[in-house]
Order: sequence, then structure tokens, then C-alpha cells
Amino acid sequence: MSERRYEREDLADHGRALKGAGGVVGGLLIGGFVVATIAARIFGPAPSEGLEGALPTDVLRQLRVTLEAEWSARAVAWEWLDRGRGVARIPVSRAVELSLARGFPTRRDPPRHVTARTIR
Repeated sequence: MSERRYEREDLADHGRALKGAGGVVGGLLIGGFVVATIAARIFGPAPSEGLEGALPTDVLRQLRVTLEAEWSARAVAWEWLDRGRGVARIPVSRAVELSLARGFPTRRDPPRHVTARTIR
């Protein structure tokens, strides 16, 4: 009887197969970059996204100036929010003066160390 030999692996030379697969993948990547570069040259750069691309720069500058003027006007304004409860909006500089004059609240109890046992 003749001795039969069967194939024990799917591919006898794994190294050569990996090199071939790497070459195919590398070729596809390089080809993709080449096509993208050519398309960018032909069709021009991609449009910018976001607010800066949608509005002209001078409109954005004017909007910023308007908002900053409104915010600075509100920062120095006095107005009642709830006159019945005595809640008013006061300028930031006056609030700082009052806080420094009255002092800040302090803790009466000494702070406890936080450990895994105290957290529940």
C-alpha cells in the first residue's frame, strides 16, 4: 500500500501570505490618499463648517461688541428682582465690598476626614 500524505496546514508559508496581505492593504491606503489629493486639487478645499463659515467675520465682530456692551451694562446695573422679598441685583463691585465688610461664613465644626467608612 502506498503511503498517503495529507495537508496539515491551510497555508504552508504564512510569512509570504502576510507580506502579500500587507502589500494589498498598503497599496489601497496609498491609492486612497492619492485619489483624495487629486480630488482636493480638482474640486477645491472643503467648505468650512460652523458659525465662522456661515457668517462673515464683520458680523461676528459686531455681535461680540454688542453682547459685551450688554453684559458690561448689566454688571453695573441696579434692579429689583423681587421687591417683596428684598431681592435685588447689584453691581459686582458693590457685592464684593459688602462681602468683604460682612465677612464670609465659616464652618463651626472642624472638617472631618473623608474615608471609605464615612461615605455611606
